[in-house]
Amino acid sequence: SVMTPAEGEPDSVRELTTRAALVERIQHLGEGVFKAAQHSWENALAQVKVANLGLEFSTEGMGMLRK
Repeated sequence: SVMTPAEGEPDSVRELTTRAALVERIQHLGEGVFKAAQHSWENALAQVKVANLGLEFSTEGMGMLRK
């Protein structure tokens, strides 16, 4: 089904005229957010390791997604 644009809608979303296009855009944005959060986690972990050079610690089980 075709969606009608709302008043004041940004130009960046005007081409999203179907639910499928909207879902695809949301998934794409979600992937970007996940990648940014993953990078931030890895950066924070690297900083902890640098700040504690003499300390040995395990990161097993730590992370954004537990394995």
